[in-house]
Amino acid sequence: MQKLGARIDRYSTIRNLVLAIIVAAISIALMGYLTQTLVYDVYGEANMPDTNLGYTYQQIMEAFSTLGSEGLGVWSQVHLLDLVFPLGYGFAMAIAIAMETKIISPDRIELRNLAMIPLLGATADYIENALVATQIAAYPDVSSLVVSVASTVTTVKWALIYLGFAVVLVLLILVIFKRLKR
Repeated sequence: MQKLGARIDRYSTIRNLVLAIIVAAISIALMGYLTQTLVYDVYGEANMPDTNLGYTYQQIMEAFSTLGSEGLGVWSQVHLLDLVFPLGYGFAMAIAIAMETKIISPDRIELRNLAMIPLLGATADYIENALVATQIAAYPDVSSLVVSVASTVTTVKWALIYLGFAVVLVLLILVIFKRLKR
């Protein structure tokens, strides 16, 4: 684990943090705009699974039915940007955590392993995307088991993302207190 902490430490710079934030912001903005204009305005407004904390088979079927096969195909193409977004937010939070732990306790490189939390969240996001994509490809023969697993992975994704944000904020507060003590 110390090797991992050292690797994260090496790439944790302001430049890389800003770059990751820009990548996340551009990809989510483009995905939101394209989803609205190319999918929802044309095929109907649907509550797609990746924005929920969890979902049921019935909710997936309602969303998929609203968009239909053609709308789901367009939605899938637009959401190829979701291959970029998790990299952006995952690395932005990981870099922020590593930078904050360097300030708080420079000698404790193992603290940089906290940066794994958002990276695990991004990994769960990719798993969720793959599972949902399999069901879009299978539509209308959607598997309730795969939807259940995807929903669980989605819940884990959001839990890790929220935990990552909490770690960033707690560490930021500790950085501020450390700097005020000087």
